[in-house]
Amino acid sequence: MKDDLEAKPLFVQNEAIQEDHHKESSALTQQKDPSAQAGGQESSHSKDGGIPGQGSVITVVLTADNHLGYAGVGQHPRKREERQQRLRHAFQQATDFAIVQNVDLFIQAGDLFDTTAPDERDRSFVAAKLAQLKQAGVRAFALGGVHDTPVDAQSVPGETHPAPLLSYARLGALHYFPPVQKLDEQELEAVTFDIRGIRVGLCGLGVLTGQDDDCLAHLRVPSEFEMATLPMLVLHAPIEGFLGTEAQFLDTRTQVSLSSLEKQSTFKYILAGYHHNYSRTTIGQTEVIVAGATQHVDFSTLDRSPGFVFLGLAADGVRWCNHITVDSFSLQRLVIQAQDFWIDQDSLSPTDVILKQLRPICSEDTMVQLRLEGELTRRAYHQLDLNQIRRYGEEHCFALAIDDSALFLLPEQETVSTETGERFSPREEMIALADEWIAASTDKREQEALRITKEEVLLAMDEMKRKR
Repeated sequence: MKDDLEAKPLFVQNEAIQEDHHKESSALTQQKDPSAQAGGQESSHSKDGGIPGQGSVITVVLTADNHLGYAGVGQHPRKREERQQRLRHAFQQATDFAIVQNVDLFIQAGDLFDTTAPDERDRSFVAAKLAQLKQAGVRAFALGGVHDTPVDAQSVPGETHPAPLLSYARLGALHYFPPVQKLDEQELEAVTFDIRGIRVGLCGLGVLTGQDDDCLAHLRVPSEFEMATLPMLVLHAPIEGFLGTEAQFLDTRTQVSLSSLEKQSTFKYILAGYHHNYSRTTIGQTEVIVAGATQHVDFSTLDRSPGFVFLGLAADGVRWCNHITVDSFSLQRLVIQAQDFWIDQDSLSPTDVILKQLRPICSEDTMVQLRLEGELTRRAYHQLDLNQIRRYGEEHCFALAIDDSALFLLPEQETVSTETGERFSPREEMIALADEWIAASTDKREQEALRITKEEVLLAMDEMKRKR
């Protein structure tokens, strides 16, 4: 039977781009079929009959939260470029793996890009990878995420601000599911097609930043979707109970509730993005598989390795579900209590105490988060040379993030002036005002931007003072 999706325009490859990225191909293209690890099979996958001994199996590579184009705030341009190369290489590992394993479906569950306007290099890179998938006969599907979908974008041709993935869909390189604009009115788009006699159905459900409802509670799908033997939902939204340490970074207003998941009977499999940790769980009659991010973009996934998922799906259940890790930076977190800054007063300053603990965990391939916790006076806080610590991090590890959100400044009595009854210090007043703004903000990115601005202003004030 001719596939429903084959009536698409051919997608033209850029051979120069392909040749350039071919040099970066990972060792994944030479490794043994990991389905053998899960199912105990030694033979390889064939699209004609699935894994021998396993019956007819639909094979899937699931990836999400690739965040191509992500740039760390305040990072050196060379390191920013290296991080972006790592992001591209991680996505390439997923596409290379899909081609070598000859999978049926390649599914990207949201936030392929970190921005609604990716640069030409990232756009061309993705174009080359999608062209390779198409040439290999791998069907590709992608879902709009909260980072790479313009807020005012509409899911129709001719929109003023198109999502970057829409251009690939128009060229036939993939099928694109845009986020749902109106949760209580819009019917989900559904795609159905046959693979080796199995009727596969796919829907995409993504949310936009600022929506405020349980998107799954208003789910409506076309009636023909109910005929699918293997009904799947590609989801990009926060899920109740799946928020770990990343909860403070995510917008959870549009949250899929566990009760909605338990009640729904349309989808046998939910393949999800949004959360940066890989997980697999059963809720009601549904298998929920979260791909996880392909690279660390913050410190919310400290205990997990980034990667993608290789799935073998059948009408009667999951044959295998393997999380394939990719090359990535290692993460380290160092937590120091304020009371320990002066643990060695006789020989070390508070700054030296911190540097002494940083040295063993710093390396060129490590991203380090220094978290300062506890209470101290402003006078004591000024004894910390955070700029020296930051410079050390820039020289000895890939990235150093200083988190002082759990550091609280105590009021301190100062020598009073005869005019105001208070000691006035422009530096301290600026710090106090900045700290008030940081404490008042509920947006983590805004808080981080304010902290960086505060430190840069303090550095400029100190520099002006030295020049006097």
